[in-house]
Amino acid sequence: MFPRWLIKLGFHLLYNQLAWTYDLVAWLVSFGQWPAWCRLAMQFMQPGTTLELAYGTGAFFVDTLAAGYQPVGVDLSPYMARLASKRLHRQNYTLCLSQADVRALPFPAGFFNNVVATFPTDYMLHPQVISEVHRVLKDPTGASVPARLVVVVEGRLRGPWPLRPLIDWLYHATGQRDLPREKPLAMLAAQKFNARWETVEHAGVTAHLVIADKLH
Repeated sequence: MFPRWLIKLGFHLLYNQLAWTYDLVAWLVSFGQWPAWCRLAMQFMQPGTTLELAYGTGAFFVDTLAAGYQPVGVDLSPYMARLASKRLHRQNYTLCLSQADVRALPFPAGFFNNVVATFPTDYMLHPQVISEVHRVLKDPTGASVPARLVVVVEGRLRGPWPLRPLIDWLYHATGQRDLPREKPLAMLAAQKFNARWETVEHAGVTAHLVIADKLH
C-alpha cells in the first residue's frame, strides 16, 4: 500500500499541474474504457437541467451535450477549467463551466434535475458536499420523476491478461477499490436520499454506480 500522502500528492498533481496528462492516464489505466464507463451514467440521468461535479477535461461534459442535455459544470482546478474550455471551443459549444468548490455550489436551491459525478475522489463522501447536492436538486414534491444524483464509482477492467492484474493491484494500492458498499448508502440516507448500487453492462463495458434519488 502506498503512503496516503503520496497518493494525495499524485492525485493533486494529476488534477492540477499535470492535468494535461489526465486523458492519457485515464485511457492507459482503463485500456481505453474510461469514456465508455462515464457514459453509462446517462442511462440513469433524468431529462432536464444537469450539473456535472468535477468535469475535468470536459470529455463527459461534451458527451452529455451531444446527447441533448444542457449541462452546467463545476470544477475547482483552474488547469482542468482551461482544458475543458478549449475542448468546448474546438467543438463550437457554448461554455457553461464554473470554477468553484463543490462544498459551496454557486447555484440556487432546487435548480437541477440531475447531479452527476464520474470517478470522483473522496470529496464525494464529504457530508457538506452531499448536503450541497441535496440543496441544488429539485424538490420531489409534485415532480413526475425524482431529482437524482448519479455517481460512476468504478469500472470493471477488461483487457490483456498480463496487464489486467497489475492495473487491478494499482487500484487496490491507491485505495480506489476499498470503499465499503454500505458507506455511501448510509451517508446518502442520512442526508435524505434513497440510494442504491447499480452494476451496469453495455456495449462490452461494465461499471458500478451509485444512484440516489432526493427525498423530501
